[in-house]
Amino acid sequence: MFKRILVALDGSPASEQALKLALALAHLTGASLTALSVEEKLPAYAATVGEVQEAKGEIDAYFTKVHTTAQERARAAGVALHTAVRAGHAAQTIARFAEQGSFDLIVLGAGDQHGLGSTADKVTEIAPCSVLIARAVPLSVRVGDVMSTDVVTVGPATQLAQVVEILVKRAIKAVPVIDGGRIVGIITGGDLIRRAGMGLRLSIQRRLPADELTEQLHQFARQGGTAAEVMTSPVVTIPVEARVSEAARLMADKHLKRLPVVDKQGMLVGIVSRTDVLTTVASVASVEEELPAALVLAPHTAGDLMFRDVPTVSPDTPLNEVLDKLIATPLRRIVVVDESRRVLGIILDADLLARISPREHPGTFRALLARLSYAPVELPLMSGRAVDVMSHDVFSVREDTPLVEVIQTMLEKHVKRLVVTDVEGRLSGVVDRQSLLRIIGNGG
Repeated sequence: MFKRILVALDGSPASEQALKLALALAHLTGASLTALSVEEKLPAYAATVGEVQEAKGEIDAYFTKVHTTAQERARAAGVALHTAVRAGHAAQTIARFAEQGSFDLIVLGAGDQHGLGSTADKVTEIAPCSVLIARAVPLSVRVGDVMSTDVVTVGPATQLAQVVEILVKRAIKAVPVIDGGRIVGIITGGDLIRRAGMGLRLSIQRRLPADELTEQLHQFARQGGTAAEVMTSPVVTIPVEARVSEAARLMADKHLKRLPVVDKQGMLVGIVSRTDVLTTVASVASVEEELPAALVLAPHTAGDLMFRDVPTVSPDTPLNEVLDKLIATPLRRIVVVDESRRVLGIILDADLLARISPREHPGTFRALLARLSYAPVELPLMSGRAVDVMSHDVFSVREDTPLVEVIQTMLEKHVKRLVVTDVEGRLSGVVDRQSLLRIIGNGG
């Protein structure tokens, strides 16, 4: 078994993959781990002594940052990491360092070339010990390769009613505000609720009867206002050349569902969403040997990622009590369970609204709309129980479901959250996209 492992680091996606693999091996085998970075040569433009010193300072600062990040990941993995920087030709320096340090394994990354890459090729030829090549996985692909380019935009002076109509009728979640090709803001359903007085979420607006939706839009038209008055600004954006893993990390850190993508001139070129990121992760499922390396230090199952604070009701819970619980939870859903916590069904706020006919029960329908809008109205006593309105189609996974299967199920069912159960079908918790993004963004 390995006792001394050397990993080559240059800050590239492939070398980051090599670090993940080396950390996993060191953790499993108890081997010591050293990270080596090589300063190959100074830039050709460094013609004077001052320029040479400046260039070398930039290189030193770069490798310091690379090693600091590596140390943070090593601590999180419970591995002691030593670091070193040497000058010289990359392949020869790595091989010489490995020989002098009596290392028995070299781990280094190779990009997406058909071969290993010049450094990896050369190291495998001259290394004094075993060499393990780590390929960069799909999470290192660029945002520009997975983003949506068909982006609907508005200007700062666009009327608020028009913005709402775009979001509702085109079934999109956000609209960037553009001025001269540059993004100056973004409007989401949350912005409309917080700053424009829209009481109902966009997902519920889309399920309203046509006449009710028309009335909602008329209210916005009478209210007036422009996109500039409600948009979020400044906007968190991501460069088109950034990696998908960086997008996941930024979304998780900022609690964002999407990121506008900009080019080097700051012009909007697309939008990358949580779904885009998760789809990219799911694409590695067919390459079984790559997935563990990509997520080897991450929680592996739904049970590792789920949260347990899930609101529940029994099948006999009165509808008024069900509604109170729905309004009280940010999940906007309640799981129906029996006395043993076995999952029987689920109730979503939009589903509840769809089950109340505005023609047959206009008073109850409007009162329910008001309650879902957080308006302080007295709701007429609703007849019925939870079992009468719950959906029996509960999208769920078991606690031991692997991470990629969780993601695949979310994408297949087009849902943001999945109920998690134990082997007996009892409720354990809920797993959502935010938890998945946090793990993906941290690279395991």
